[in-house]
Amino acid sequence: MFDQALKYWGTDEFPQHFKQAVQSLELGVLPLKDCCNHSAVIDQTTIEAIILSSSENEDTIKVKTGVFFCEVLSGCACSDDPSQAKILENSYCELMISLDKNTKEASYSSASSAS
Repeated sequence: MFDQALKYWGTDEFPQHFKQAVQSLELGVLPLKDCCNHSAVIDQTTIEAIILSSSENEDTIKVKTGVFFCEVLSGCACSDDPSQAKILENSYCELMISLDKNTKEASYSSASSAS
């Protein structure tokens, strides 16, 4: 997933490719449920990533990432208004995404526990 991003590390194109890689991940790969305040049901189409900071050592690139997403709050359509049946609640999470330069594998953890 992060092969393209790794190719562009150190260039102005890295953020774009990194964000695309994050958004293409299957739901459940990122530990976003730890940041949920309501339902822990996440609308995958709402996931947006931003790079907060990054660092590099010989083998690894670490990217502190802010992730905006929406939790799905199931409601009822008592008023016969189907738009009331699904409510999205904005949420935010900070993750540390570590990219292994050799294997091209990524690992994910909460940014607060990855200090």
